[in-house]
Amino acid sequence: KQKEGKKRMKQIGSVNIPQEAFVQILKSSS
Repeated sequence: KQKEGKKRMKQIGSVNIPQEAFVQILKSSS
């Protein structure tokens, strides 16, 4: 179940979030 969730999250993330935006989110959250 966890693997499926991760796969789904990866797909949604790649569709909705550009790489740069994702990096910005990681930087701001840390």
